[in-house]
Amino acid sequence: MKTEFYFRRTQQQFGFTLVEVLVSVALLSLVAAYFITAQINQVRERMVESIAQDVLSLANSSMAYFIQTDEWPDQAGNCGNLVAVLAAADAFPAGAGGYTGPNDVTLDADCSNLGSVGSTLRITVEFPAGSGEDADMLMSLLPTAARSTSGSGEPRVTHYVATPRRASGRYTFHKATLEADSAFFLTKPDCPGGGSNPAYIVIPQAVCISGGSNGLGGYYFAEISGGAGNQWRLQLRVANGTNNGLPNNFASLGDGPTCGGQPIMVGAVTFCD
Repeated sequence: MKTEFYFRRTQQQFGFTLVEVLVSVALLSLVAAYFITAQINQVRERMVESIAQDVLSLANSSMAYFIQTDEWPDQAGNCGNLVAVLAAADAFPAGAGGYTGPNDVTLDADCSNLGSVGSTLRITVEFPAGSGEDADMLMSLLPTAARSTSGSGEPRVTHYVATPRRASGRYTFHKATLEADSAFFLTKPDCPGGGSNPAYIVIPQAVCISGGSNGLGGYYFAEISGGAGNQWRLQLRVANGTNNGLPNNFASLGDGPTCGGQPIMVGAVTFCD
C-alpha cells in the first residue's frame, strides 16, 4: 500500500493594522505640530531680539551724538526726528522713510525736559494690538524699560537713556588776561536746568602788590556789572598783609595790572552745579 503525504506551505502576511496606522499618523502630527510651534516661537524671539538690538544701537548712537554735540539728536524738536538725524549722520541704518520695524512695529523718540534730571531720552516701541507677549519679551531684554498701553490698545515698551556726562562737556576750561579795572569776562555754561546752575572756579596765575611792604594779605574775585546775559564780569580784588579784615580793604589793581612786568593771567573752570 502506497502512502503519500502532502504538505501545504502557508505564506505569512506582514503589515500594519488600521489602529497602528492611525496611532502613527497621530504621533507624527503631534511631532510636526511641536516643531512647527517651536519654529514659530524661534522666529518671534529673533524678531523681538532684532528690535531690542535696534533700540540699543539707537541709544548708543544717540549717546555718542550727545557726547560730540552736548545735545540729543533733534533736541530742539524734542527728538521727534531723532532717527532721521542719526541716519543723515550715518550713525544709524534707516531708509528714506525712517525706521521700518517687522510686523508693523513702530519706533518713536522723545526728549522733552521732565523732572529734575534734564532731558532724558525715551525710545518707545509700539507693537500692533494683541502683541502683548512680544512687548513683554522685549521689556525683558531692555533693563531700563517700562511697559504701557496706548489709548487704542497697542502695547508699548519705553526704553530710558540717561543723559551722558563727560569731563570735557561738564567742565570747560578758560584762560584770560586781566584788563580794564582788573577784570575779565567769563562765558557761562549752558546748563540744562532742573537744578543745574552755572558756576565757576577762578585761579590767578600770579598776584602781587607793587610797593606793598607787608606783602599780599589775600585776594578774591568779585562779580561786577558790565557782562552780557551769558557772561560773568569778574574783578580781582586784593589786600595787603596788615589791612585785610574788612571787604572794603580789598581793591582792584587798576587797568591792565601786571606782576613782574607781565600781564596777570587767570585760569577758570566753568561747570553746572
